[in-house]
Amino acid sequence: MNVFSSLASVIFFSCVGAAVISSASAAHPKPEGRKLEFEQALADYKQGRPTAAYGRLMRLADQGDAESARMALMLLRHGQQLHGTAWGASQPQIDHWMQLARKPMAPLVAESGD
Repeated sequence: MNVFSSLASVIFFSCVGAAVISSASAAHPKPEGRKLEFEQALADYKQGRPTAAYGRLMRLADQGDAESARMALMLLRHGQQLHGTAWGASQPQIDHWMQLARKPMAPLVAESGD
């Protein structure tokens, strides 16, 4: 292997690595964006748009958000009984969400009157 082909290989794999990192970070919005998306999912649900809420929660769960995964799983499991809609997910998605759902949650604190 000559110096040129070795240098070309290093440059090629550096570019590929940079592209992979760049696309991975573009696919996962910043935490502030996820928080806004989660808040919108809750607003959709509250305003009687459970399908829109499920879609948002699904995307967030696919991106690794544990709370969204818990809620998406609840809607997936009980959507028919609660809303007359049976939403879907692939088995790899369900497995990923189940793994996320097992992550520890932030503690809940009772407010006065609870």
